[in-house]
Amino acid sequence: MDYQMLVRNLFNDMFVFFNGTQPLGLEPLIDVYQDEPLLMAFIGRLDEAVKVPYNDVMKECYGFFKQYAGGEYTDEVWERIVKDIQDFNQKWMNPWCRGIMLALLELLEREDKERQELQNQGGLAENEAQEPGLQETEGQYEAEGQYEDGQYEIETGQEGMEPGLEAGGETALPEMEMGYGEDGQQENDLAA
Repeated sequence: MDYQMLVRNLFNDMFVFFNGTQPLGLEPLIDVYQDEPLLMAFIGRLDEAVKVPYNDVMKECYGFFKQYAGGEYTDEVWERIVKDIQDFNQKWMNPWCRGIMLALLELLEREDKERQELQNQGGLAENEAQEPGLQETEGQYEAEGQYEDGQYEIETGQEGMEPGLEAGGETALPEMEMGYGEDGQQENDLAA
């Protein structure tokens, strides 16, 4: 999932919601973002949101996420993330602010987990000699009809042709007579 796009869109929508630049209610937000923890953090403690300069808090939170999203999550990076969150929480000392930051932390953890899973899957694929589909058919065609150079003999005889096929591979179609009925509609009759 593209968490950066999700966060950007949600922050933009919440800016519109909080500042009233366009009519936007909670129901459309819930319909779009469903049970996304970041949305729940935004709307869960609205009574606390009005106690802080919410635009400044949202800008700071978004900057925090942009700084770390999509990067490599080494132990040193995780230590910086934790330190930045602690500094943020000491600065704002507000449950609404803390909830947003924890939801962003959870998104960073999800992103890291997905990246690790993809790397593990990629590592497994690199360790395999061939793709599974190729391994199943390996050796299947080493049968009669194979020449020394690895090519196969193709039979061109007419045995086994489907009914209706003529020599040369063309399909034999039944002759049809066209006629018109009393109502002027075209009628098709197979010739006998």
